[in-house]
Amino acid sequence: MLIVYDLDGTLIDSTEALLRGQAAAWASVGRPCPPREQILERIGLPLIQIMEELGPGEDPVALAAEYSRGYKAAALECESIFEGMRACLAHPYKAAVATGKSQSGAERAVARHGLTERFDVILGGNSVPNPKPHPDMLHALMQQTGETELVMIGDTTFDLEMARSAGALPIGVSWGHHSVERLRPFGQVVDSPAELEALLLRLTRATI
Repeated sequence: MLIVYDLDGTLIDSTEALLRGQAAAWASVGRPCPPREQILERIGLPLIQIMEELGPGEDPVALAAEYSRGYKAAALECESIFEGMRACLAHPYKAAVATGKSQSGAERAVARHGLTERFDVILGGNSVPNPKPHPDMLHALMQQTGETELVMIGDTTFDLEMARSAGALPIGVSWGHHSVERLRPFGQVVDSPAELEALLLRLTRATI
């Protein structure tokens, strides 16, 4: 069994850094930043797509570059791992990352928190032909690890739809960017890292 984690809103509390990155991007073109809820409901999608949807008529590539600069600076100050998630990772099951961040952004975020060696594979959204919610990332993880039984843990419907399309077990977390009401139709939703840890222990012990 392979346990797959999303990053933003699932493993890493990056909301403030994400919002500061967006503020920097829109300031660079002299436009007001879109509302918080419009930004956060798109977290998990590719950055270029997010910028296209938030700012029709603007250059999404230029906006994305400004966002990335703003995000990197803010992440050093205010990005953190959710309390209790290190305990989830402390158990010796096989684990991977599947995130909408770019490959370089994903590797940088994981390294910043000292977790690179914990994951067998780290995949960013631009590492496969089709990002979330398409199942390409999970299919790639199956191929790279040889595991066919996957659990996908995420805070958005994009994560859980990807899981369902790939035949993986979807587990939603309530502390991220999409509401429990949006997540629940896809399967189980946990309300705390401690609850997630207990569930993962049951699942991984059942496969031994």
